[in-house]
Amino acid sequence: MKIMIVSDLAPPVWGGAENYVVNLGSRLAELGHEVHWVTSKIPNTIELEVLDNIYIHRVPIIYPNRYFFPGRQSFSITSIIPAIKLARRMDIVQVNSLVAGFSGWVIAKYARKSSLLFCHELFGDLWKLVGQNFLEKYCYPLFERSMAKSPYNWFACPSEYSKKSLIKQGAPKNKITIIPHGTELQFNMNSNEDFRKEFDLNENFTIGYIGRLNIKKTAQSKNIKTLLKTVSLLSHEIPNLKLILGGKGFENLVPIIHELGIQEKVIYLGNVPYSETQNFYKACDVVICPALSDGFCFLLAEASACGIPTVATNLGAHPERVIHNKTGLLTSVEPEDLKQNVIKLFKDESLRKELGRNAQEYVKKFTWKESVKKHVEIYNKLIEQKQHKQV
Repeated sequence: MKIMIVSDLAPPVWGGAENYVVNLGSRLAELGHEVHWVTSKIPNTIELEVLDNIYIHRVPIIYPNRYFFPGRQSFSITSIIPAIKLARRMDIVQVNSLVAGFSGWVIAKYARKSSLLFCHELFGDLWKLVGQNFLEKYCYPLFERSMAKSPYNWFACPSEYSKKSLIKQGAPKNKITIIPHGTELQFNMNSNEDFRKEFDLNENFTIGYIGRLNIKKTAQSKNIKTLLKTVSLLSHEIPNLKLILGGKGFENLVPIIHELGIQEKVIYLGNVPYSETQNFYKACDVVICPALSDGFCFLLAEASACGIPTVATNLGAHPERVIHNKTGLLTSVEPEDLKQNVIKLFKDESLRKELGRNAQEYVKKFTWKESVKKHVEIYNKLIEQKQHKQV
């Protein structure tokens, strides 16, 4: 089977959506399928390359040097013609939300192929809070509604939360399949990296967060400011507390860290390579996720797979990744509530170990093997339906 996936960004940019496509595409390729990924051509990339047996095709965008904004927004237009040409040689077209999803159905229509929209999450009313300009605050909600109502042959998403958000925006409830991402961790077990030893953390109680650290634009949904405020509150009750951070965008946090006076409590490990992510989690006593919305949340799933207890806001798909008082703790978005839950785990080592064990067992049901299997089932169903209509 020849599969084309369309999304506006790809490595070297890494995020949850890119992680998903790489894991899905590489495993599809292992099964003998041919996978092509159409995405934006950003600086220091080439038009065609192969990554984990996925053929990546990069198309020009407007303002490539500012690809997060406004460059990537142009992808929904600049990708249409080259993607249609490629799609004509494919068996199925999968489009990922949000930017590509707005017009991706056009590609499949004019290539005369069946289409699947994979929707990670829709912000809806949250855009009014995290949007940074008129386009994001008022136009993006309209884009989401238009995308959900677009004539895709089928829809898929990684959580019940995402499904509800799709239905709320107008997607047909009888054409949506929930396909959770996998959480198997493909790490380099030969790595000698030991973050606790390297940063002298053995005597510290450590809470960790890895992911986007940027607090600008839509990254506000990750709510890192609240995480830092929580650390400030915790520092008065846990003298040996350390917050360890991994990811891009730390420079935006520095002024806030100094304003809160917690510079001695924060350790930045840089942009941790995926092969060393397990070492990051193992350096944490607790992983904390203060996000305002998540369609799946790899952070919580991966921490759980490593046996690390988690504290997360009771928002988005977090209740689907964390079973309260069994695999982790769910709380409100208020820094004081986050603080109290961390303190609860700080004071009870046996509870931390129990939650970690339960979490590790719970996430075993989320496998990439099962995720790929469900994708292939949908692909085959849509291809058969298309062939039946053409007869």
